[in-house]
Amino acid sequence: MIKKGLLYSLLSAVLLSTMNLFVKMLGSGIPSGEIAFFRGLFGTVAVLVVMYMKGIRFSTEDRGLLIMRGLYGGFGMVCNFIALVHMKMSDATILFQTSGIFVFIFSALFLKEAVPKGAGKWLILIFLAVMVMVNPFSYESFTWYAVIALLGAALSAAAYTTIRSISKHGQHSNFEIMAYFLVTGMIAGLVTTDGFVLPQGVEWLIILAIGSITVVAQFFLTGAFIATNAVVAQFLQYIGVFISAFYGFLFFGESLAIETVLAGIAMFIASVMLARLKEQAGPIKDGKVIEDKIQ
Repeated sequence: MIKKGLLYSLLSAVLLSTMNLFVKMLGSGIPSGEIAFFRGLFGTVAVLVVMYMKGIRFSTEDRGLLIMRGLYGGFGMVCNFIALVHMKMSDATILFQTSGIFVFIFSALFLKEAVPKGAGKWLILIFLAVMVMVNPFSYESFTWYAVIALLGAALSAAAYTTIRSISKHGQHSNFEIMAYFLVTGMIAGLVTTDGFVLPQGVEWLIILAIGSITVVAQFFLTGAFIATNAVVAQFLQYIGVFISAFYGFLFFGESLAIETVLAGIAMFIASVMLARLKEQAGPIKDGKVIEDKIQ
């Protein structure tokens, strides 16, 4: 089961990086919110068709959690698209991967997973690396799009953690969970777009590719978080950073600044160490159970 979860996580990283490439290609002429809307629209149709063919019905349990998962993921997706369009692919992807840290925190708060001893120094290292990338103290290099990327990371982490909570009940198909995400993602894109631009020619093909990749990638990603530890599954997404950096160089001539490379390496090392500590730690047995509040 664990090996299956790791494979799913890696496959989702490759597919999502490819989807990000297409999003950036479209972003020069189509608003980010509109891209999110079409992604949700095509993805929703595809998932509903699959559910119909497989005879999967929407359940009546955990609707609140499913809607929350969708809202978190939908608005997180819009934030990610905005950052991708206005930042280098590598920078946006590295910042978005801080969702692993938020998963680490949220899983401790809401899933009663233990905070391992010795985690503090690695969390501090990640915080410092993020500060290097965002550089909030420099007026010339600071960009609010970096903050939007971090907000998207936090929202996505909340969505991932909610998936893990839902999976404990074992009553929901991956496709049902995906359907809630895609529908709410479509709504999030619609309410956040600042204008509608009708796609032309090849843009429709790219949009269709984004929607298709979304369904497959989300299936693998959802399966990864169900099959293995939420923190481990998320940190494996770091492979997407390297793929995105390659895409950015190949298609947009983007280069990596030395501080970005060093910050990314520091975040990766700290994340791996946190994942190892997390695997060695047992479940929290005492303390308040905050998870009950969202159920």
